[in-house]
Amino acid sequence: MSLRRVLIVFLSLIFLSSSFLGVAYAEKVFRWHGSWGNTWDLSFHQGFIWVHMMGLSEGLMKWDKDMKVVNGMAESYTISKDGTVYTFKIRKDARWSNGDKLTAHDFEFGIKYILDPKNGGGSFFGGAWYIKNAKAYAQGEISDPNQVGIKVIDDYTLQITLDGPHPDFLTTCTLPTLYPIHKASVEKLGKKAFEAGNLVTNGPYRLVSYTPNVEYVLEKNPYYYNADKVDIDKIVGKLGGDPFLMYRRNEVDLINVGPAQLPVIEKDPVLKKELVVFPQSTVNVIYILAFDHPAFDDIRVLTALQKAIDKERICKYVYRGLAKPAYSWVTDLIPGSTANDPEVVEKFKYDPESARKLLAEAGYPGGKGFPTIHFLINSHQATDPLILAVKSEWEKNLGIKVVIDNLEVGVWSVRIWQLHNEPTMTFSGASILYPDPAAPLTLNYVEGALAGSLKRKDVVEYVRLGLEKTEALKSGDTAKVAELTKKQNDILYRRSTPEARKMLNLVLQAQKTADPNKRLELYRQANKIRDLNMYGYAYTRSFVLIQPMAARLVKSNFEVPFNKYLVGFPVSFAYIKTKE
Repeated sequence: MSLRRVLIVFLSLIFLSSSFLGVAYAEKVFRWHGSWGNTWDLSFHQGFIWVHMMGLSEGLMKWDKDMKVVNGMAESYTISKDGTVYTFKIRKDARWSNGDKLTAHDFEFGIKYILDPKNGGGSFFGGAWYIKNAKAYAQGEISDPNQVGIKVIDDYTLQITLDGPHPDFLTTCTLPTLYPIHKASVEKLGKKAFEAGNLVTNGPYRLVSYTPNVEYVLEKNPYYYNADKVDIDKIVGKLGGDPFLMYRRNEVDLINVGPAQLPVIEKDPVLKKELVVFPQSTVNVIYILAFDHPAFDDIRVLTALQKAIDKERICKYVYRGLAKPAYSWVTDLIPGSTANDPEVVEKFKYDPESARKLLAEAGYPGGKGFPTIHFLINSHQATDPLILAVKSEWEKNLGIKVVIDNLEVGVWSVRIWQLHNEPTMTFSGASILYPDPAAPLTLNYVEGALAGSLKRKDVVEYVRLGLEKTEALKSGDTAKVAELTKKQNDILYRRSTPEARKMLNLVLQAQKTADPNKRLELYRQANKIRDLNMYGYAYTRSFVLIQPMAARLVKSNFEVPFNKYLVGFPVSFAYIKTKE
């Protein structure tokens, strides 16, 4: 055989071998239009926290494919007879994405870091506030983190003491407020530890790159204790562009869709087959922000605004059947909901004549003399038909003026927490994190409802003190922080309405009730008080609008690496798909 022919055969074998290897070991890549955010820091409650929940991080407990809470980083646990002390044994094969051992110290550090008011301060605390002294530490009432009920017994044993028995505490151990954080990175790099290239995580995936407003890329974490069972090698979250156009160009495998895309989808036989629709524990809400105007202290005005919105028509024609009217913060998918309570529905169902009558009784016949309402929205909401529909309903049915102020999303995310000189509202969703009656009524949410019941002048004072507290935290003035927190609590607990305080007492009673039926009824009563009075959270009253269905396009030949809901309902039900 000539040298030339030998060389051809040799090169052909190399080509065939590499082709075979390429097929056998081809990466499984999942691309989706992912959560938006501006930091990977777990102490901030915003978009990227969901990416942590979907695979970057893992708590003591996690969800399985049947949506049951199972052991995560904890290989076992025990609970004291009185239900207040949880002792977790950490898996000895747990590793961080850089290969370091994960220990109980990382959980202690992570939880206290998230609670520390000097850090993000925007995280949803949920079950973390169940921990003894955690709330006082998070709000700056105490400054010593050693008073928080978290104790490291040894490198692989963590003990958490609660302020009382909380049957849903294990469930909350799946959530980001109880995640570990890589202590060595934060001690060495500070906030830079949460930047791409520095971020060390403990979940089945690790962050390998992040380009703001473009994409983030996750790859399988080789040090994850179950790495050989993780089925998808890479996850790409796209952050910019038109999701629907990207899906049709085959640039992503999954997107959320809204009513605007439905006419196109219904006419396309391929897209129609790829549309997945399912219920979710989310409601779309209007939040009343911080401003002082006496009109918005009048329950007649607030009820009129609710009754002037034709939710049935919006769901049928704007959402094309992909939503149903909502009258409660808590959907009927969650135990203890009063979403279908006749009294709640009757009070807020569409009745424009009654709405006009209520507004006239409050001193604004035909909308005369009523202040202009500003809708503060962000650029991502600019084409949301719900916002335009509400504007149209209020102007048509009540004769009031509504102005839409469209801001860049980063500016919007700051402005909604500030004081406003004129009546200002914003739109957002509210999701319940897990299917337990306590989930929508954890103490941070209940305190938000107390604040929502305040007179407008008290809301302004409460928020002003909060802004001052933020500055005191930045300067490290812990005495000032404690003083301002006390003033805020005085407003909250002394000036809130009797109905709001009754709701608080029902929740406190429910938290100490072991009987599941009695506990459920107490939470149901608390939900009804919140719904009837339109209490929101943080410092707002709110108007619940609709319960949208989750609608997604998913490539028919691709299996999503997360559960079938992809954290649609409830938000925290995210488990990583594993090989059989």
